[in-house]
Amino acid sequence: MTLPLSSITGRLVFWFFICTSIVLISVGLFLYERVGNIVISSVDRTLHSKLQIITGLLHDEHGAVELELSEIIAGEYVIPRSGHYYKVMMGKNVLAASPSLAGDDFEFAAPVPPAVANHLGESAYTSTGPDYEPVRVIRYEYSAFGKNFTVTLAESLKNSYTMIDTFRRFLQITITLGILLLCLTAWWIARISLRPLAAFSSTIETITHKNLAEQIDTKTTTTELTTLAHSFNALLDRLNHVFESQKRLVADASHELKTPLSVIMTQCDVVLQRARTPEEYIEALQTVRTYSQNMTRLINNLLSLARLDAGLISTAGFTPVSIRECVDQAVQMTKQLAGERRVRITTSVDETLFVMGIQTGLMEAFLNIIENSVRYNREGGTVTVSAVKQDKKAVITITDTGAGIKGGDEERIFERFYRADSVRNIEGTGLGLSIVKSVINAHGGGIDVRSEPGKGSSFTVVLPSIGFQDTRA
Repeated sequence: MTLPLSSITGRLVFWFFICTSIVLISVGLFLYERVGNIVISSVDRTLHSKLQIITGLLHDEHGAVELELSEIIAGEYVIPRSGHYYKVMMGKNVLAASPSLAGDDFEFAAPVPPAVANHLGESAYTSTGPDYEPVRVIRYEYSAFGKNFTVTLAESLKNSYTMIDTFRRFLQITITLGILLLCLTAWWIARISLRPLAAFSSTIETITHKNLAEQIDTKTTTTELTTLAHSFNALLDRLNHVFESQKRLVADASHELKTPLSVIMTQCDVVLQRARTPEEYIEALQTVRTYSQNMTRLINNLLSLARLDAGLISTAGFTPVSIRECVDQAVQMTKQLAGERRVRITTSVDETLFVMGIQTGLMEAFLNIIENSVRYNREGGTVTVSAVKQDKKAVITITDTGAGIKGGDEERIFERFYRADSVRNIEGTGLGLSIVKSVINAHGGGIDVRSEPGKGSSFTVVLPSIGFQDTRA
């Protein structure tokens, strides 16, 4: 079983292994130390009890100090090098020694400084016995009967160390098996817990551009995946909206291009059937030119929409833009159409009002609105353009005296290729206001329209303003 660390399961098992190992090994070391201390303390208590017995057997007999050896020379102290030893010194002379020392003049070397036990005058330490075995030694120095005595008892630690080593091996095996068992359990729990994620991933893999409308059922997902499922469904909605918009754009563009192309081809076929007079050729070429201009306008609008959809307008390229310059350029480009329809355009824009943006994009947006206001206006009508600053925002209002917009059409005029029934006989592509909305949104602004049928329309563009700049410098 290989678990790469790049997987969630692998990482969970790895970190669980690290944490479990640290905890179990720490507990094992603590228990090992505690058991060792308990075993040694038990040996110390045994030696202390025997020390009390030996010191109790010392007595003064007619001025001579004696030790009733007959009462203690038995069992473990009789067998040579049995691991149980004692020696009683009176001054520098040996008063008594256990037969287990086998006559060896052996000294139980003490560490420097020796460890001092809880009992006054006693010291306990670990040394080496006469058989080179580890022994636990307790030494007691005291005065009695006018003499100085040193009582030394030693107990072999072979059995104690064997027991401690056995416990250590038990801990090693138990901790190792415990870590493995817990890691396997962690792996199993991770696999079970991540099954909903695997099912979630399988569901995502089935979604393509053909079924973006399908949604992930958030009611059957786990609590942890519910937020992710909602976010993914929202992403699908946005993608589906984009794909639907692209499909409608392609379908509408194909439809809009099909008509002028059919007219051009039909006109050419008719003219080429026989020889024509120069006037007829001129009339045919004018018709072709008119439809070619419509196609050019449509293609340019489509390119503008493609550029906007691709996000080519970004704040990184924004510079201070004069609203007055944008409006003046748009009005200048609309003068010919306004003259043909005898529409008067008036402007009232402060030349010191600036916004952050791209001048060509904003100029194109204002041009589309003003051009529509002229194109759909009545002959002899007016178009008024004004721009003021309100609450740190630039508010541009374009009002006309045209036929107005029906209530049901106000919400749809910014859709691509949408044209109201009342203006279908007027030249246009239905993309202008869609481009305007995209440009204004890209600049962090908004656009709104208010209209009354028979009286005209008023478009309001709101853009973040950077204040007023003195252009006289």
